[in-house]
Amino acid sequence: MVVAVETRILLRHTAEELWPLVADTNAMNRAVGLPVAHFKRGEAGKGERDVGEYQLWGIPYARWIEHPFEWERPHRFQVEREYTKGPVQHFQGGTELIPLDSGGTCARVFAKLVPRSLFTYPLLKLGIASRSMRRARSRYLEIDRFLDGQVASAFPVRRPRLGGGAIAQLDRMLERVRAAGAAPECVALLRTLLLEGEDDEVAGLRPLELANKHALDPRQLMETCFRATLEGVLEMRWELLCPSCRGVKATAQHLNVLAERGHCEACNLDFAADVDEHIEARFYPAPRIREVNVGTYCVGGPMITAHRLASSLIPPGESKSWTVPLEQGVYYLRCPQARGVARLAAEPQAEASNPLQLAVEDGAFSPGTLLAKIGPSTFTVSNNLPQAATVVLDKAERSLYAATPSRMLLYPEFHSLFSGEALAEGVSVEVGKVGLLFTDLSGSTSLYERSGDAPAFRLVTEHFAILRRVIEAHGGAVVKTIGDAVMAAFPDGLWAARAALEIQDAIRDMPTRGLADPRRLVKVGVHEGACFIVTANDQLDYFGTAVNVAARTQHEAKGGEVTMTAEVYALLRTVDPIRAGQATSFEVHLRGISKPAYLYRIDCAVSPA
Repeated sequence: MVVAVETRILLRHTAEELWPLVADTNAMNRAVGLPVAHFKRGEAGKGERDVGEYQLWGIPYARWIEHPFEWERPHRFQVEREYTKGPVQHFQGGTELIPLDSGGTCARVFAKLVPRSLFTYPLLKLGIASRSMRRARSRYLEIDRFLDGQVASAFPVRRPRLGGGAIAQLDRMLERVRAAGAAPECVALLRTLLLEGEDDEVAGLRPLELANKHALDPRQLMETCFRATLEGVLEMRWELLCPSCRGVKATAQHLNVLAERGHCEACNLDFAADVDEHIEARFYPAPRIREVNVGTYCVGGPMITAHRLASSLIPPGESKSWTVPLEQGVYYLRCPQARGVARLAAEPQAEASNPLQLAVEDGAFSPGTLLAKIGPSTFTVSNNLPQAATVVLDKAERSLYAATPSRMLLYPEFHSLFSGEALAEGVSVEVGKVGLLFTDLSGSTSLYERSGDAPAFRLVTEHFAILRRVIEAHGGAVVKTIGDAVMAAFPDGLWAARAALEIQDAIRDMPTRGLADPRRLVKVGVHEGACFIVTANDQLDYFGTAVNVAARTQHEAKGGEVTMTAEVYALLRTVDPIRAGQATSFEVHLRGISKPAYLYRIDCAVSPA
């Protein structure tokens, strides 16, 4: 005895356009009227599943064991539940997005329910199942209208209720934020979110993501959130993320008390807080401004792990196939039951079999590395384990919007407003890429001797102001000053190189009152590489070979010159071949570095832009 229902909805948009919304199962379940669910996370490595409950006045009236969601982006997703309490004994349901030859998509929404008894069959057949299909149809049509720009939101919006006193208090605090230098448009967005945004929209604000969504300057919005935190409007929290599913596994008000290790039950993964991308700062409304209560409607849908292209539960001894679109880049196949990881590289000219064949073995995938062409690719995965295996395919990409420790160090306001933020003693965090710039004055000792301490100090202070202005204009921040020298960090080596060249251009126009030749006053060195963030002198700092190389590269420059490593020169040549063409190359042994380095020198005193 099975209740099977299905509805098909013709939609104007493509599956790729629809997927981020229809696969947002948490928002969809809430929109169609399902109650808040209470979940107890299972231990995936031990074969235990998540247990969910619907409750009324704290008493469960339905309880189920939830299997992992299965999906292929952007084609289909489904989930299976085994109920131990309530009118349903077993449920399976999901959505398939079928492209139409005439354009658009047919969304097939389906469900199969096994009633617990003959008495619950009419309830499911005539009530719950049919009503759910009607609501799903209405919601999918609303998503289509949203993508057409006909409605403001894809899902119903529930406005929070703040009393007049709370609004007045918020406005007074935000006015102080604006008076401290925050951009008015960023303050206005923050006010709108706090007054009108839903709880799950304002819990865990990501300023870089919001700036992209609302076409605002990301640095200005981040600075606004910094100042709002100091004013008490927001709270900044550091969160430790699972490197596989990217779920939050620990949280702390300050970086130095964040857990140094984490464990993800769903991924059966132990990991350390020693990689930059495992840590992210997010912002929450301060409780005195607004209490937030984020209800959970789903814990395993596709958009909860948006970087995950596919997921399947494969019974022992069986195989499953996926067909997913691959972009150029690196992907990882993972299996928590086997604790295995396989690396996949997708390249335009790759010679690869299709379908790709691989197997889950005890503790590993076979093969462990694969090559695929970009575009639609088919995978056939065999499970050779004695138990069912969850196999997932993840895109290995750095989030563009995560406020990781290395990104936070690129904001001057973070250094000035949160100077007390530091890692726990002995902890270091690996950063995959950072642009590093070192400067120093040429002949500073003779400058002090010729002009005296006071005039020389004034000149040095003025030159620091120019350096700071140029560095910040190019997306960087001064990490520290060492005497007359500056160390700065940038998102990458290209930003650092552009800043270095503009520093020389700006210094050349600096009035020195005859104390020095501005064309030969400053020497600059630039490098890009991986390094570590550590705590030094109670502040966050960079450490590692890349830092040493950048400092030594600056030592090879003379006044008025910019020296850069081959890594940085290659970046500059792609975007500014004219300026790169002014460079001369040379080989040198940098002090403390075993291998010879190939550097490039641009004499800005004789070859200005």
